[in-house]
Amino acid sequence: MSTKLQNYFSDGANCNVQSVLCLLKHKIGNGIEESWNDEYKTYEADIQVARWENYREQGYIVYLTNKNNEQLNIAFFEHRNSDNLCAVKWIQNSINSLTIENADFKNKVYRDKWDVSVSFNYNQAYELAEWLFNELTKHWKEGMK
Repeated sequence: MSTKLQNYFSDGANCNVQSVLCLLKHKIGNGIEESWNDEYKTYEADIQVARWENYREQGYIVYLTNKNNEQLNIAFFEHRNSDNLCAVKWIQNSINSLTIENADFKNKVYRDKWDVSVSFNYNQAYELAEWLFNELTKHWKEGMK
């Protein structure tokens, strides 16, 4: 069964943000290399993804709990005013994916709509995907110390 292309990925996030997610998935491949467990022949880093919905800022949240039981959360979206690709990064453990309603930024980031962790031009999906990959990898490696 086919569908119109413009309706295919209709989850609320725009194409730029969806492309970041695709590029991140491609970059990670099977997993974060540093998390390979040779005994069980698997990657231990279990990166999760969910939708991030903040009014006009529609995107995704990726999160990863390291071996120190610290959960890194990174929400990324297209900014409602600038159209830049933005990400907000914070540590908070949760059983379920976090939302704008239950995220606790501890006044370190996202105090207002301009206070983001990183911002890229609207056409820099690859650069944001690289940044996300590096942050997730760094978080995993920090948990190995």
